[in-house]
Amino acid sequence: MDDDAVDPASEYVLGSTDPEMARLAAISRVYGPLTGAWLDAAGVRPGMRVADLGCGPGDVALAAARRVGPTGSVVGVDDAVRPLERARRRAADEQLATVTFEQGDVLNWAPAEPLDAIVGRFILMHLPDPVAAVVRAAELVRPGGIVAFADVALTTRGALPELPLLTAYLGWLLETLRRAGRPVDMALRLAAVFAAAGLPDPVLTSAAPAERGGDAVGWSIVAGDLTSLLPVIERTGVATAAEIGPDTFEQRLRAQAAAQDAVLLNPLVVGASARVRR
Repeated sequence: MDDDAVDPASEYVLGSTDPEMARLAAISRVYGPLTGAWLDAAGVRPGMRVADLGCGPGDVALAAARRVGPTGSVVGVDDAVRPLERARRRAADEQLATVTFEQGDVLNWAPAEPLDAIVGRFILMHLPDPVAAVVRAAELVRPGGIVAFADVALTTRGALPELPLLTAYLGWLLETLRRAGRPVDMALRLAAVFAAAGLPDPVLTSAAPAERGGDAVGWSIVAGDLTSLLPVIERTGVATAAEIGPDTFEQRLRAQAAAQDAVLLNPLVVGASARVRR
């Protein structure tokens, strides 16, 4: 590991501030359809007992709750307080009484009884040992139960025409995550992770949503990445706040995109699911 790298087993590098919550809300808008398709392909259905590991503000847990219905149950688990508070408010707003949220370490949390499914979106890339995490998830479900994870390939984001600010962002983001010990292509590693965890060939779903022009939601994700990661970007020596200009970055990026009528390809997300055989 480089001398300026951070501990790969340390906390979620994107934090849980208000800007991070806004970034996650933008992700929800862009990747909501994929999330539903992934859960459907995994086999999440009415009556199931499901846990969402690393639930954040609750996107996946709420989507699962809509699928399991009033005869099922969903618990979302996260170690950060603020995302859980937002998740609870959202569940109350939707009157989804069968979903609850617990604060806990996703690597050590355990249900009172075996579950029908364990799911997790954008969590494996932040864990020190993704294979061990999948193995443990498989231990928490009943025989024939479902293990499903989705993750992102950050190297696949791009725009045409090329935008100078997006090019700069990609350099900052990818180098920061490299120095922080986080894989930037976990989406493409999922099948190998499942195999190493002893699970059968997973069902795979994928999407890389495309948007056009300065109003694309994905520009908010880009700017949110920089705001949330700024302390790590500076700590690892990748760039300074003065170089990035985080307060005006999104405005400038949207202006470039509007001027070029650019098409944004949001990063590829892959969802994988398999049934436990034992």
